[in-house]
Parts: sequence; C-alpha cells; structure tokens
Amino acid sequence: MKFIQKLSVIGLSVCILSIVFSSTSMATKIVTDEYLDSVNNKNKNEVHYYKNDSAKILAQETKTVLIKTEREDKSKLEQKTKEFEEKMKMEQIAFIEEGLKKATTLQDVEKVKSEAANLLKKEKELFKKESETYVKKVTDTEKVDLAMISSSYKTIMDDFFTFNKHRFYYYDVNKNEFVPNDKVSKTEEVKEFEKKHKEETLVKVNPINTLILFILLGLLCTIPLSISIRQKNRA
Repeated sequence: MKFIQKLSVIGLSVCILSIVFSSTSMATKIVTDEYLDSVNNKNKNEVHYYKNDSAKILAQETKTVLIKTEREDKSKLEQKTKEFEEKMKMEQIAFIEEGLKKATTLQDVEKVKSEAANLLKKEKELFKKESETYVKKVTDTEKVDLAMISSSYKTIMDDFFTFNKHRFYYYDVNKNEFVPNDKVSKTEEVKEFEKKHKEETLVKVNPINTLILFILLGLLCTIPLSISIRQKNRA
C-alpha cells in the first residue's frame, strides 16, 4: 500500500514538473518569437530571394542602452554664410556704383563689372577656407530600450536551392522600429551580444543542395549514356 502511495506521489510530482517545464518553455518561446513578424517583414523588404516566413529567432535580449551618434553642426556656418552674402551684396553694389561714376565709355563699364566679379570670386574663396572652422562635430546621446536579436533565415533560388543565412537585428521597443546596425555597432551592449552569439553566425551548408546537385550531375551523365545505348541496340 505504501509502495503504491509512493508511486502516486512520484507520478504526481512528475506531472507537476512537466507542467512547470512546459509552461517555462512556452514562456521562453513567446519571448523569443516576440519580434518574429517584424523580422520577417524586414527580410521581405530587404533580402533578395528571401524564403517567406523562414526566419527563426535564435536569441534575444532587451537592454536600455546609450546610443551615441556623431553629426556635423552647421548652424554657425549657415549664420556666417548669410552674413557673408549680405555683406558681399552691399559691397558689390557700392563697388559698382563707385566705378560707374568714373566710367566714361562702355569699356569702362565692362571693366567695372569684371573687377566686381573678380573681387567676389576672391572673397568667396577666402570664405570657403574660413567656413571649415565654422563646422563642428557634435555627439548626440539617446537612451533606447533596445531589443537585440540574433536570427537565422533562408534564401531560395531556382525554386529548390535553399541557403542558410544569419543576421543581427536591433529594435527600438518604444518607437516600434528597427535601428540601423551601424548606428549601434559601437555600443558596448551590442558588442557583447554579438560576441556572445558569434557561433550562430557560422551557418551550415544545406545538405539537400548537395544531394540535388549530385542527382543533376548523375542525370547529366546517365541520360547521354542511355541514349547512346538505345541507339546502338536499334542499330
């Protein structure tokens, strides 16, 4: 009787454990596949010969990261350019008016116009050299809840040759959009994630492709041979 009770207890424990493990694996699957539709849609738009709905999420982590983006601040250049254009406009008018007062012939007028154009050209060249100092490099920082995704997918060619591929994806959870890889490539969390899942990038060659290739090569060899044998038999 005690033995039967022990068996019942063991059986009940096994049932409870199996339910716990199945629910845990289900939860993991839900987390893992959270961005699968987004990944599939991105691949459809960007990957040539993408095999529809072939993407699989291999690993996923969501972390709050600090994204640094370098850009050129041209606000001062724009201000200085506007000031330069206004200044040169006034100087050109004053230079031409003064020159025309002294001009007595058509040649004198043309000379004034030519000198004004040369003066403007020289001033523009000087301003162009100065303008390099008006452009500053600025680093913008942004906190992002970033979902880092390691995914495999397939491409298909000639309707039956399939090729295994791998790609990392980065998804802004709050904006519901993908972040370009080059924008986050220098982020420490991203470097760690890619290093951690480096082995997943080493995709295996599909053995079915090799099998199909051998079959095709076999047919190329056997078909001419069989035709040749048939022709000899008829002769």
